[in-house]
Order: sequence, then C-alpha cells, then structure tokens
Amino acid sequence: MEPWTLRKKSRCYNCGQLVDHTIEIYPNQVFVRCSNCRITRSYVIKTVYIDRGDVIEEEKNRRHLYDNWLLEKEAECSNCKKHTFHDILITVAGVYIRCRSCRFTRYYRFYLIYREG
Repeated sequence: MEPWTLRKKSRCYNCGQLVDHTIEIYPNQVFVRCSNCRITRSYVIKTVYIDRGDVIEEEKNRRHLYDNWLLEKEAECSNCKKHTFHDILITVAGVYIRCRSCRFTRYYRFYLIYREG
C-alpha cells in the first residue's frame, strides 16, 4: 500500500482555529496534523479484518469529545486488488479504513499526541 495523504478543514481541538488538517495514512500508522499549530495525533494499527457488519455506520454516530470525520479515497485495495473507493472514519479514539468492494477493514487505535518542532 502506498501512503495516502488527505486534507480536511475542521476546527483544531488544540488551537481552536478552523484550518486544514493533513491526514497521512500508512499501512501501520496514521497521523492527523493541524496546519496551524502543528499538533499531531498518532494512531497505530490494531487489527485487520473483513467487516461482516457495518462498523463505519455504527461508529460514525458515536459521540466523542470531538467531531468524527468521514472521508473517502479511491485507491487499490491491498486485499482484493481492485481500484475502488475506501471509506475512512477518523474519531478521537481510532481510525477505520474499509474497502467498499470486499469490506477489508483496517482499524488503528489512538496512540499519542505530539507537537512538531
């Protein structure tokens, strides 16, 4: 899997500004970085599985301290090898990435917060 880079405009939980956030997705970790204050949330891979239910639907409406982000990315699936859309749900507690074709899902759990120098 090639690294993915996405952007999402949202209010930063740290500096409070409405700014772009950069989301970097790798096979074993995810980084969400505020473009203003450079605070970064880090997530690490916890599990991969075929979603037989609908984890994105279940998790997207759960109330957390901060808003959940629902994004999508068109890319080749590492499981079925089809070039298709992937649903990406980012919460304060974790990140879910699921292939719409085969439902292969990667779950990353929250790890730590740090500020770039």
